[in-house]
Amino acid sequence: MINLNISKKIFNDVYYPHLCDYGKRFEVYYGGAGSGKSVFVCQKLLLKACKFKRKILVIRKYGTTLKDSVFQLFIDMLIKWSLYEHCKINLSNYTITLPNGSIILFKGLDDSEKIKSITDITDIWAEECTELSEEEFDQLDLRLRANVPYLQFIVSFNPVSKVNWVYRR
Repeated sequence: MINLNISKKIFNDVYYPHLCDYGKRFEVYYGGAGSGKSVFVCQKLLLKACKFKRKILVIRKYGTTLKDSVFQLFIDMLIKWSLYEHCKINLSNYTITLPNGSIILFKGLDDSEKIKSITDITDIWAEECTELSEEEFDQLDLRLRANVPYLQFIVSFNPVSKVNWVYRR
């Protein structure tokens, strides 16, 4: 466990009640640009990874969108929380290893076959999940099967058309 001294003020008031809610397998965060959903999910997952040893998979539809979005978001948060210098950051394969051994993997679904070989995933965050197909979502859900408590699949997206599969699910 990594001890952090973080003020409640850094968290979005709208999402804060869900910060330590680990009991639900699925969590859905949606809102317009600038709503703070991605920052909050990053904070939630980072806090969880500091508290418990985790293997977190952060997904976007295309790998090329990872570097400047969710990967950078985690880097920025590590710097703000004074953890960056204690972590192992691999810029070639987009992984972050925390001092307690928690690992955060960033992958695109460009080649979904590569995802199938990742084992012991404890948490998945599908950023902009409306870009994924329902079949890709179901395949990711099958990968969330580590033998630890609090397995979670978090999805985040902007408001979506009612014809998108995410709206129905």
